[in-house]
Amino acid sequence: MTKQHILIIIIAVICSFAGYMLINNIAHSPAHKGAQNTAPQKQASLRKEKAFNAESFTLENGMRVVLIENHRAPIVSHMMWYNIGAADEDWGNSGLAHFFEHLMFKGTDTLEPGEYSRTVRALGGNDNAFTSQDYTAYFVNIARENLEKIMRMEADRMVNLNIPEDHFLSERNVILEERAQRTDTNPAARMLETMRANLFPNHPYGIPVIGWREEIAALQHHEAMDFYHKWYAPNNATLVVAGAISRPELENLAQSIYGAISAKPEVIRPEYSAPVLPGDKLVSYEDAQVQQPQFIRLCRAPSYNTDKAAALALDIAANILDGGSATRLYKAIVSEKKMASAVSLSYSGSSRDESTLALSATPREGISLDAIASALDDELAHYISTPPSTAEIREAKDRLIDSAVFARDSLQSPAYIFGQALSTGLTMDDVEYWTYDIEQVSEDAVRSAIKHLMTPELCVSGRLLPKGGDPALITVKQPIPVDITPAQQAAPENGGSDE
Repeated sequence: MTKQHILIIIIAVICSFAGYMLINNIAHSPAHKGAQNTAPQKQASLRKEKAFNAESFTLENGMRVVLIENHRAPIVSHMMWYNIGAADEDWGNSGLAHFFEHLMFKGTDTLEPGEYSRTVRALGGNDNAFTSQDYTAYFVNIARENLEKIMRMEADRMVNLNIPEDHFLSERNVILEERAQRTDTNPAARMLETMRANLFPNHPYGIPVIGWREEIAALQHHEAMDFYHKWYAPNNATLVVAGAISRPELENLAQSIYGAISAKPEVIRPEYSAPVLPGDKLVSYEDAQVQQPQFIRLCRAPSYNTDKAAALALDIAANILDGGSATRLYKAIVSEKKMASAVSLSYSGSSRDESTLALSATPREGISLDAIASALDDELAHYISTPPSTAEIREAKDRLIDSAVFARDSLQSPAYIFGQALSTGLTMDDVEYWTYDIEQVSEDAVRSAIKHLMTPELCVSGRLLPKGGDPALITVKQPIPVDITPAQQAAPENGGSDE
């Protein structure tokens, strides 16, 4: 492979991830939103046209294949999505789905541990994996000429995974350390984990994707292999390919490589329903590492799979409230009242069961979390008493539609969007006509959409505080003893959720 070819792949990979981050973060970027808010108002004139013109076919063994052609560069993004996530684990075995992000790279009968990724890198590509409550996905960005090699390795590990027990035990320790760094020594992550457990009682969505520490430590080699043989099959997978390949070429490759794998008996997923528990639910968490208090509220809300119409309206309502520095929450709480340095409302409707709304704010010095919570509630009540105008709804729709257009310029983002949608119960048309569907949402639906944030039974509030409580409520400040344990000293500056 020439240096020029490798450079093309590197540029494309960077563009792919930039596109993906853009789609997920553009609606919450104050600079971008502020710029969009100054754009001339558009009129509703969208025709019902497909956004990506993706194609789909199904192999005889049940594997679905999706193609999004993009011939701007001689590269492809190959994504294998398995309909198995943390929500499908047996009770007591949390973390197994995520475990396979690691184990799938540990070798087959013909591939040594680590050989898969070494081969990808040698060919100038990159690979990785990610897990959610509903799916596990593995991707490779590679030159088109090397796609067949990647597909053959992927097919091999779909059926011939052979994990030496010592590698299993070693990787289990790696995951325990990952959990320690991302969650156990991260106060915000620990509080959010507790909040989700209270938000989804008696439901697997209340279990962290990475798993509970005690259950990870108890996972056994035979349990992992049973999980693999149960769930990893062509009829439980969706292949999404985006890039420089035609449908006839992809059909020939998919049929000859993946089509040769036998289907497995269909697994019926158990259905769970999280009960609605009455009353207000509050998690208050103090930690010596916390430097700045934060208020967070999580609320259960419909997903696109459970109630598409409600999810579309929620996307618009969330954008009206937090669509930039000129929209309601930021303008009221940050700019005018100057009570918070940051405020956010996020919603993602991509899940098989209920989704989550997340409202958060960071108070300015001297402002208590009680005051912040009241100010947020006031703004939500204001949304009801003074509902968004026709112009506000129009601007929010335009921002959402504009953000979706950026996905067309990326290599990997369309593959991610289709894979996630199909893995959470949606259809090709749900993706292709999303902008048209947004345009059709009525103003009345948008104005009534935030009722979930106003229903205490559906929400859990969290208060993240320094040791000693809310600084704004401490009238006599005295030195607070801090016990710096070795675990705290080793804590990373930034943690994250595996979800």
